[in-house]
Amino acid sequence: MTVENFDIVVLGGGKGGKSLALSMSKAGKQVCLIESKMIGGSCINVACIPTKTMVASTRLQYDARRNGFSKAGDSLKEVLARKRAVVSKMIDTHMALFTGTENLTFIKGYGRFIESSDGAKLIEVENRTVSAPFIFINTGTKPLKPDLPLSPGSENLAILDSTSIMELEALPESLVIIGGGYISLEFAQIFARLGSHVTILERGNEFLSREDRDIAKEVELTLNGEGIDILYGVKVDAITAGDHGKKILELTIEKGGERESQIIVCDQILTATGRAAVNEGLNLDSIGVEVDGRGFIKVDEKLETSAPGVYALGDCKGGPFFTHASWDDYRIARDNLMQHYRGLEPKRSTKGRLIPYTLFVEPELGRVGLTEAEASKLGLDFKVFKLPAAKIPRAATEGETRGLLKAIVDKKDSKILGFAALCLNGGEIASTVQVAMLSGMTYDQLANVVLSHPTMCEALNLLFQES
Repeated sequence: MTVENFDIVVLGGGKGGKSLALSMSKAGKQVCLIESKMIGGSCINVACIPTKTMVASTRLQYDARRNGFSKAGDSLKEVLARKRAVVSKMIDTHMALFTGTENLTFIKGYGRFIESSDGAKLIEVENRTVSAPFIFINTGTKPLKPDLPLSPGSENLAILDSTSIMELEALPESLVIIGGGYISLEFAQIFARLGSHVTILERGNEFLSREDRDIAKEVELTLNGEGIDILYGVKVDAITAGDHGKKILELTIEKGGERESQIIVCDQILTATGRAAVNEGLNLDSIGVEVDGRGFIKVDEKLETSAPGVYALGDCKGGPFFTHASWDDYRIARDNLMQHYRGLEPKRSTKGRLIPYTLFVEPELGRVGLTEAEASKLGLDFKVFKLPAAKIPRAATEGETRGLLKAIVDKKDSKILGFAALCLNGGEIASTVQVAMLSGMTYDQLANVVLSHPTMCEALNLLFQES
């Protein structure tokens, strides 16, 4: 067996992996990047970029109709065409980088670890065997496939997931979404704005359970206002294929301690109940890499697995499933590698890092740090600041006054413990507050920063003013 030796092997080309491969090859290291399907990673192919492109396209149509410039209609094909064009261009850009960067060997294929008699870390891919003292796994995730109660004779019923729904050629008149998380809500608003009647089935009795109740309620009211129905305490008892491609869902719904039966007939069903690991085919046991009960790779705070010299980046090691978290994993790995090559002790880690969340419905929900519920559970002494989005001048000029801003502030030192912005550009405002939190600014200092008028960030002056 001929083994090709490199300084670094990256197995999987998602955000963290591709960034590391490109960066280290430009630093003069011999790097091998292996990717089987998604050139550029899931974010570009089936997640952030295509979904946010669809959000943007449907926003334009929604705003036009709201302002009387056009009528509602099935524009799904145009939305998908723009999505495909954006994704295709990014894939081409990445392929050019992967094949044209000096010191970078790109292999398109499915890599898996194989056993070695001398303890070397070997990966077999496309009839080649590669090895390196440093290996980084960045294989991502896939949509979780829930165990659905399909009736006899309906076992082959087509059920959509977050990938296949983005390839629908015909707009469903009615769409049922099983699950009430971020992915579910984004697709709910996209298809509602295109003209589908959307119903969300939530197994629990609480909407967006990780958010404070006032924030979650505002999101719920926003979606309800756009015609989206949300049912709680739902148990799907059976799904049956009906006439003319219809799907029939038999439900029981908990209300007041009692369960009521209900039937929903729809054109399409989307399952959006989370993400699943795709590590089972990597043969991780052969090199001693441990995984948790859901198949995600276990790592320490420096991203190293239980096998020395083998690391994991991004979603393959479990949540939070964000591209920006994967990119920070890359920065940690890059800096620690450079320290190693300089003969120094690697020091960067994931310990204490502050990761923001953004729900890309409209208006956006951007959040960073603690919620009020989390601060209470920790026994912290804090005060709460709130501001209705309708009081922000820029919100009025843009015609998007739904939502609110909320901050949790430590009474002792006036530092911001957490922040949420459900409003126009909420994710951008949350990023501004995140920088303030990392710099150690107090809320009153942020209140007195001269922020441009009229911008959405100016809301921070209004939020924190106390008189």
